[in-house]
Amino acid sequence: MDMPSHTAPPRTVIISHSGLHEPWREILHRGTRLVLPRSPYNHQSTTDCFYFIDKGRVRLTYTGTLGEDHVVMFFGPGCIFNETSVLTGDESTMASFRVLERTEAYRFPGQLLHDRDFILAYPHLYNNMLRGTALKFSNMFHVTYLIRHGTPLLRVCRFLRQLSRCHNNAVRFPLDMTQIELASVLDMHRVSLFRCLQQLRDMGLLLHFSRREVLLSDVEELDAFLQSQEDKEWD
Repeated sequence: MDMPSHTAPPRTVIISHSGLHEPWREILHRGTRLVLPRSPYNHQSTTDCFYFIDKGRVRLTYTGTLGEDHVVMFFGPGCIFNETSVLTGDESTMASFRVLERTEAYRFPGQLLHDRDFILAYPHLYNNMLRGTALKFSNMFHVTYLIRHGTPLLRVCRFLRQLSRCHNNAVRFPLDMTQIELASVLDMHRVSLFRCLQQLRDMGLLLHFSRREVLLSDVEELDAFLQSQEDKEWD
């Protein structure tokens, strides 16, 4: 069976992932091809299947005890998702997924990840899955540090600086999420995020901010301001 031609090199930008599990294209013929339309609704994770994204984008969200959604990470082409629920057998994590754009995916039975014969036949795929999953959650824990300490302005600055680092310390880089999604990632109200962005604009540190692109005036100036805010945090 011909493999889909769409491939992508591994790419991780804080919480946005693509290409982590490209080797799994080797066995797409064992999955069921699905076309998932863009949806405004979250879909609860299950323990009976996992997915490989060929094209499109999916968002992982956790629902808090009060019913509020918290954006955790994004998956693009070449990524597996929902493998954690399959491996743990736990549906009580309150994890859910939302399809952000028309997405072509392959669904695999969850039993595959517990099948000894499959693991022995494809040890490189199993290893790739575990490494990719570890990377995704390692980055998630790093983001948790960025956003759980400090003022809203400090958290916004940390996040923008980390994005810049992920793009070789560039002043111009993609954001790939809406302001509402970013506010959720940073665990703050969108009004607080708007005020922080406006403050950075007024200071001349932020020249442009949109869903598709962020433009900083100077990385070293942002570093200096960030350090001053960190010093105040620890005074």
